[in-house]
Amino acid sequence: MKTTSKWLAVLGLMSISILPAQAQIDWQHQVGENAGAAREQWKQLTSGEELARGKKVFFSPKPNYGLTTDENDPYDLTDGNLSTRADDRVWFQKDAVGWYLGAGTSGGSLMVIDLGEVQPVGQIAIRVLGGTEQGSLGLPGAAEFLASVDGKQYHQLQRMVKLNPAEKEQADGKTGYYFPEEGKAYMAPLVCREPVRARYIALRVTPVNSLFTDQISVQKAPVATPLKNLNEYPVGKVYTDGLVVFPRHEPFVVTSNIATPNWLTVLNNTELELAKGELGYRLDLPEGLNLLPQSQPKFTEVAASRPGVKSYEFKFNRNNGYSSQGSEGPLWIEKTPGARLAPDVKVTLTATVQGKDSHTISSPLQIVEIPQVPTNKALDVSLAWMGDSVQQEWPNFLRDFRKMGFGYISTFPRYYGKDKEGQWNAATLKNLEFIKQARATGYKVLYNESPFHVMWNTIQAADKAGKIDAAEAEQIYNQIDGKRGKHVSILYRGKYYQDEIKRVAELAALVQPDHVYHDIEFWDGPAAESKRDPRVIAAWKASGKEWNDFATDIGKETIETLNTAMRAAVPGKQMVVGTYNADPKNKIYNSILQFDKIYPQIVDLAQPSLYVQGRSIAVKERIRYDSGVMQNKQIIPWLSAGTYGEFAPHKLESMVLEAVLNGSRGLTYYWFGDFEPMDFYYHSKALAALAPYEALLQSGKPVAYQGDNPTLHYTAFAAEKEALVLVGNYDNSSQTKVTLPLPFQTAKKATVGGKALTIKGNTVTLDVPRGEFRLVAFGS
Repeated sequence: MKTTSKWLAVLGLMSISILPAQAQIDWQHQVGENAGAAREQWKQLTSGEELARGKKVFFSPKPNYGLTTDENDPYDLTDGNLSTRADDRVWFQKDAVGWYLGAGTSGGSLMVIDLGEVQPVGQIAIRVLGGTEQGSLGLPGAAEFLASVDGKQYHQLQRMVKLNPAEKEQADGKTGYYFPEEGKAYMAPLVCREPVRARYIALRVTPVNSLFTDQISVQKAPVATPLKNLNEYPVGKVYTDGLVVFPRHEPFVVTSNIATPNWLTVLNNTELELAKGELGYRLDLPEGLNLLPQSQPKFTEVAASRPGVKSYEFKFNRNNGYSSQGSEGPLWIEKTPGARLAPDVKVTLTATVQGKDSHTISSPLQIVEIPQVPTNKALDVSLAWMGDSVQQEWPNFLRDFRKMGFGYISTFPRYYGKDKEGQWNAATLKNLEFIKQARATGYKVLYNESPFHVMWNTIQAADKAGKIDAAEAEQIYNQIDGKRGKHVSILYRGKYYQDEIKRVAELAALVQPDHVYHDIEFWDGPAAESKRDPRVIAAWKASGKEWNDFATDIGKETIETLNTAMRAAVPGKQMVVGTYNADPKNKIYNSILQFDKIYPQIVDLAQPSLYVQGRSIAVKERIRYDSGVMQNKQIIPWLSAGTYGEFAPHKLESMVLEAVLNGSRGLTYYWFGDFEPMDFYYHSKALAALAPYEALLQSGKPVAYQGDNPTLHYTAFAAEKEALVLVGNYDNSSQTKVTLPLPFQTAKKATVGGKALTIKGNTVTLDVPRGEFRLVAFGS
């Protein structure tokens, strides 16, 4: 009897007949030789008359992944040839097209094809990468198919979203799709079959964190196919010319009690550069809102473009570097106290090209009040990756930042500078004065450092300037086959290494930090190359150890030398040190740092990296694993509000709760440029919910717990007479009812959001709607 695979069972749910039953092949879990079956699938899917062959594809934003991007990108998707990579790992291939590091996650990656003339179009398809072989290599979150007769007015033929496993039965191939992603790469087809007459075909594919594709097909509708009129479909937004500026999220949110940053997404379809001053935009705010002078880029208030608004004119005159998504900002906007705004009021952005209006986007406005977070001594919370100047420019920062639960200011001393006399320059003195003010108002100081990266930059600069002779270079660099390698040797302990240790110690003495977070992403290349250096090989063999044991001994020595010097520079101070992405789960980080060799003797914290695009389950599992191994709460994870892909801000709330209730002593974030008003809102909402339980968070611990609904997720944090239970319907299960046992025998009350639940038979029953969670507090 032939077995039907999970992959093909999913296809059976979709209204796409891709392969006849007898040709069904389970190729998904056979990455490599059986990827050929996926290619055969695509061949049969696109066996009709091709209309897009050889046509140029317009991209916005432009593809940005280095291993795939080249001058042929506009034709790679319509040449009729799938990637030459036999195993379909197309992210290595120039004949594929890729967006990475968040590009396209705000507004989607737009691809437009001009068929040359109006044609009867029967099918549009794109082949995309899925499987999450690496965390960022998953299927897109949505795909939108649009068509136009004139290239100006587009209509949305179909929009489909990626479904979670619990929703897979809803996959119809039109409004939703589902393919299992279990760690093996594959290419999957996303298909639209809406027969219309059109000349221009557009696909807007929204990455979750990255997008890779190797072919687009536009098939001619067979003769006698009934064609629908485009006017039967909703109007869609497609911009292939000029400049477009729009909010990263809609509605456009302004916070009424604490200033928080807004960011704009910029799509530049001109040949002009943003940094030249020929491009800009006009912002129209309804009266009652004011744009603050700290906003970037610099602006001028101009005559109102229409009654009832204030108009501000911006000129792009730099590449701000805040985001690889083409973001611009921050905009700092405040509401005039007492001002009344109409419920249907909007914010309007008009892009300008050489002084002329390009495209105008209007977005609904929402006024939101940030929940204020009481002081909670149980948690260390910071937005670690936020520059010194950002904090100093943030309106009322020292007054308001703590109101969102943040107890630390961040500083990056590696960017401090000295004048010609060797004294700290004016910018550095300004930073130090700000640190002093922050301490005086109750903040602690977090020192961000990237040790050994600075050492390497100094080596490269000295080498380029001819300051390193051949003998010194031989000691610094790996020696491979008698020639200089590309990387520093992991055994190097000479002048530049010693100077690096002195540098961080000097800066620690200057800043006197409470916490130090190392971001070391340097050693992978040097370690891999060092394994081929005869000197390293000799030392390795003499050690009698396996390579990983040998290499991680070296890593232990480097981090111990570094931290010993820093601690000596901060005498008498309890300085807490962590290293990015070093934790029990990620046992060996950066090739030479083994967590159980450096914790707890050398570093004080586990700092798992959880840039997981809003996936609270991933936060729960990683923190629970680490706290289970460590048997304590010395964990501060790195979370994110959008790194590697924007996600709905409300998901940040459950991520924060899962981090704390599974055993972390706090949390930190990368990075400021990903945070918008609603990110701060949901971050603060989570911490405000935890604030009344300071004593519990100090004395309790994560405990095993389970409700009677197996489709939901459970986290419990308990002490003898108090407990918090978090129940998450993260998989959008239709089974929303759950009965919870009391987490301890003496429990006499249970509340959700301050409202009492009825205790009956040592249980409580509640409803957890799809995509939501409930935080239940139990007490005696």
